[in-house]
Amino acid sequence: MALPREDSMHERTLTRRRLAAGLVIAVTITVGVASAGSAASATAKTAAAGDEQLIARSTTSAAPATRQIVGAVAVGDRYPHVFVIGTDGNLWINWQDQSDQWNWSSMGTPAGVGLRMPIGVTIVDDSSRPYAFVLGTDQNVWSLWRSSTSWQWRNQGSPPGANFVSWPSFAAVAVNGTSPYLFVRSDGDETVWVNWWNGATWNWTNISSPPDGIAASGPIGVLLENGTPQVYTVSNVGRIWTTRFDGAPAPWVDLGQPSPGSISDGSTAAGANSAIQVGPDARPYLFTSGSDGHAWLRRWTGKWEWRNMGSPPGGQLIPGPLGALSVGGTSPYSFYAADGGGLWIIYWGGQDWYWSDQSPPFSPVVNGAAVLAPQDSTRPAIFLRDTSGNLWSRWWNGSFWSWTNRSA
Repeated sequence: MALPREDSMHERTLTRRRLAAGLVIAVTITVGVASAGSAASATAKTAAAGDEQLIARSTTSAAPATRQIVGAVAVGDRYPHVFVIGTDGNLWINWQDQSDQWNWSSMGTPAGVGLRMPIGVTIVDDSSRPYAFVLGTDQNVWSLWRSSTSWQWRNQGSPPGANFVSWPSFAAVAVNGTSPYLFVRSDGDETVWVNWWNGATWNWTNISSPPDGIAASGPIGVLLENGTPQVYTVSNVGRIWTTRFDGAPAPWVDLGQPSPGSISDGSTAAGANSAIQVGPDARPYLFTSGSDGHAWLRRWTGKWEWRNMGSPPGGQLIPGPLGALSVGGTSPYSFYAADGGGLWIIYWGGQDWYWSDQSPPFSPVVNGAAVLAPQDSTRPAIFLRDTSGNLWSRWWNGSFWSWTNRSA
């Protein structure tokens, strides 16, 4: 039997077990004033002793109208930081502090450069230092990153001879917990490029493309497998392909397509990652959608297997998942939009897969979303925009799901 929309015995059991085991982690981070960019003068948010102090370029209680969602990370594996591009053209962070208060901080833009589109986010150094990647109007990739003392903008440049137009990214990961790797699809040469930090310098490397090309909405995501980034994508003819990058490109491997049918989309949301790892041995799970209108799962169980996840009762899926996550490292969740403004989760309940209706009280914009579940957390969340530019979250608070307007 499918679990109720607003309540789940499975979820409550997970919560009790993990809370009893002491797996929810709280970390105090102190950061300083940014040193570059065109943002307003810094203002500090006063925090009580023990609270996280995020000193941003401009911290305000006034929420911006959002244009695009870049992504979300959890600082200290606990406190969500959601990066968005506002209609004012600035990069903003909606973040939670240790008193569980939510704040808006404007991070401005690189000096003299506008923000064209989101790429993705990652976090390094024991989940203490976020990186947000965006494409600038100068056609360069820019990162907003946090050092131990400040927020900074960095020009990551662009691949030699490549041209970025509107293609989504695969995602970003951190190798050895310290070195960001960013994977993007370029338009001019229609190949995958990686922008990576080798400990001393940033480098661009072309890792080519599958023999049958890359679908325009094809990225599924990137995972860190045995310390090496593994990229997954959908080809022009609806097949899944994968390759690794360990300082040099590797051959592409064909993971096929369902029989009958093909994969129609890897992701609907720019920067979304629909590839996750599931414990206890971090096996890859790839969530996609098929030309038959069903959700599909490609997973490794000692061998690659296809699973037809069907579609929600009475709902017609919009092609491409909005993102996926693994609750507690063991329970996969994938989010899908449906016709008519619906939102559904397909998740593993311990014995079977279930569809859960999470339909919002607003008209969602589904070409941008971020999903988040801190490591060993029992509180998954998805962040969406509405047609008025408000940022909303659908959040499991340990007892039930609830919608919150973060822009209110």
